[in-house]
Amino acid sequence: MDRHKTAPFGIKLIIGFFVLSTIIWIIGQGGAVVSYDSVARWGFQDLRENVDPVIVEVNRGIALGDVVIQLPLFLVAVMGLWRLRFFGAVASWMALGINVYWTTVAWSKQYFYLLASVRCQPIDTALHGALAFIFLFSVWASWHLFKNRTLFD
Repeated sequence: MDRHKTAPFGIKLIIGFFVLSTIIWIIGQGGAVVSYDSVARWGFQDLRENVDPVIVEVNRGIALGDVVIQLPLFLVAVMGLWRLRFFGAVASWMALGINVYWTTVAWSKQYFYLLASVRCQPIDTALHGALAFIFLFSVWASWHLFKNRTLFD
């Protein structure tokens, strides 16, 4: 790699998104595995008293899967993008694809919970906005990385 080649602003923006996502993932998903009720009180998970009991256990299972799969992808993506290595772009596409998937799942499960009259915590407007941002940013970032794929060694 050319020593003078630096990541353009769009790539740095994606790196920042992954760093922020890593912090939130450690707290919200990692915390749910260790102490679900604590992170639920902080607003990172559904409150136990607002949902059907099985939802808590499903959320904890999802959190464990997220910690095992998504968290390492964020870290590999950050390292690879910072160094403009192709493995960083690949890890990014994987992480961004999962982001598109899980935001869609969040909306879908809410719809079906409500349709089936399952006791659940409704998604508030601010969370809908955050989910939409993550979804749209992930789509944009995937396209941006593809458009600039020649930057990566």
